[in-house]
Amino acid sequence: MCRIHGSFGGAPMDRSTLDAVALAQLHGGPDAQSVRIDDSWSLGNNRLAIQGIYAGEQPFRRNGMTCVFNGEIYNHRALRRELESHGYRFPGDRDGTQCDGDVLLPLYELHGDDFVSKLEGMYAIAIVDTRDEPRLTLFTDQAGMKSLYYYLSADGRRLCFASELQALSRFPDFPSRIDPLAVDRYLGGKAVWGPETVYAEVRTLVPGSVLRFTSGGRLTERQVDLAPASFDWPGGVPTREAAGEILDGLLHDELTRMLDADVPVCVITSGGLDSSYLTAMAKSMVPDLASFNVAYAGTWPSDERHFAEEVARHCGTSHHQVLLDPAGFPSLIDRFLAHLDQPNNAPHSLSTFGLFEAIHQAGFKVALTGDGADELFGGYARYVKASRDDSATWHRSYQDTMAAAGPVTLSTLYSTAFRAEVDRAGGFFADRSGDELAARVAASGQDKLETLLRYDQFERFPYYILRRVDHLSMAHSVEARIPFLQPRIMSFSRELPTALKVVGDTVKTPVADAARRWIPRSVIDRPKQPFTLPIAAMIRPGEALYDLIGDALLGPAFRCKDYFDQRALRELFRLQTENPSGHAAEVLWSVLMLEQWLAVRNLTP
Repeated sequence: MCRIHGSFGGAPMDRSTLDAVALAQLHGGPDAQSVRIDDSWSLGNNRLAIQGIYAGEQPFRRNGMTCVFNGEIYNHRALRRELESHGYRFPGDRDGTQCDGDVLLPLYELHGDDFVSKLEGMYAIAIVDTRDEPRLTLFTDQAGMKSLYYYLSADGRRLCFASELQALSRFPDFPSRIDPLAVDRYLGGKAVWGPETVYAEVRTLVPGSVLRFTSGGRLTERQVDLAPASFDWPGGVPTREAAGEILDGLLHDELTRMLDADVPVCVITSGGLDSSYLTAMAKSMVPDLASFNVAYAGTWPSDERHFAEEVARHCGTSHHQVLLDPAGFPSLIDRFLAHLDQPNNAPHSLSTFGLFEAIHQAGFKVALTGDGADELFGGYARYVKASRDDSATWHRSYQDTMAAAGPVTLSTLYSTAFRAEVDRAGGFFADRSGDELAARVAASGQDKLETLLRYDQFERFPYYILRRVDHLSMAHSVEARIPFLQPRIMSFSRELPTALKVVGDTVKTPVADAARRWIPRSVIDRPKQPFTLPIAAMIRPGEALYDLIGDALLGPAFRCKDYFDQRALRELFRLQTENPSGHAAEVLWSVLMLEQWLAVRNLTP
């Protein structure tokens, strides 16, 4: 696991600039720093040593090709054997372990850009190939687990990239102008969905990207979808019973590989179905497994700690209960926003940051998480409700569930000038994306539920969830490994008929069925409880968050006054004061995250 950066084209990049870029994302790779500078390109790497501790020095080099990469390749041992059969030889590691990155350039040499179809893991890869026409090619994994941002210089001759926006901004010609419409995309999607970013001229690679930039300044990008897969169904017909058994076997294989690390591995246990299932299976492979859960000092709604403790007792893990004090949230917000590359409205981002900090302090570099199962197997009620809604406006209702604030609220929340700018751009992002979703459903020819899942997996999930998992874990030099998002499990979810994903009122049916042999029925049958920060209860008089919002959003130093009508914010604050509600709290929290994100970076819209 690492952080990467580099440039291609134009004048040579000086070492001091590259050192500044590397320093800005040092937290994601504190174990070793390296860089290669050529006349027209540079590649740099900050390493977090997980696999092959004494090997894996980057950049990798071979026959006119140079590579840096961020991530983990879990099938590297099998790939190494395959490459050896083609005559490739690999250097040995001093302690007998092997670095997963050693296979990348040989695979690329053998298969070209399609080599990524051989990879199972998570990755962002940069390869400079000086054979024939010199070029830089960037690759991202199919789920979009690892981030990569880039921009072109004003003359179009140079491309700069980095794993984190705060690092990319250290290049001297970084285009720092905020895109005003990104504010509407943020409020309409709870995060800034890609490929655009909060900066008008900076983009992020979407899942499964292959982006090529040549020495002639030609930029091309394509997406590589998951290869079709088939599974051995008894009798040749998918059944509910077989689906659970196949998923259980796939997950067991993935965990076997993910627990293969040269550093200790722990698991995050929320007490919900997905993480509990992973905890129980991982404990069967790691006798002294440590589990971690986060909660808040005091008594709050949606407290899951007793559920997590129940699972930990059942599995016999060494359980760590992390308690965050809400009184300290204002200072914690500034620290976590410094590592959140773009505004994100998820209240539990704060919890995620504190949780990974505790995991790091306990001495762990790798943590397993249960993310992705809901998006693959239909775990949210909104999927089911929308798939069964035949009304003409189902798509608008569905999109409202993914927005921090819907169009009705935004109509009064936005300033007159900003509302006019949004209208000139085609209207609210929430409305436009909802209409796009409806068009996809009409044109796809697929089951409606499956189209909803694919839309979520590609459009929302990488930016709302995976970006914060990546950035907030790596902020503390912790690698988050996500078993459910491996190619074989993703392929299985796509082959599985939706009638077996949601059976009656049972959502995420294959996961529930697979987990029955591992965890108590009480965990499986418990109603889904989202992992979140109870902001409605915390934004009220006497609480630290209440005071912070009043000071930041209603005072004269408010940075976002061009976007929002402070009178509307004051009214929301009054309503939240007199009658706390989830709606008012979420809107106030979302604007606070944008305001403080700008303040931490000293940016003015």
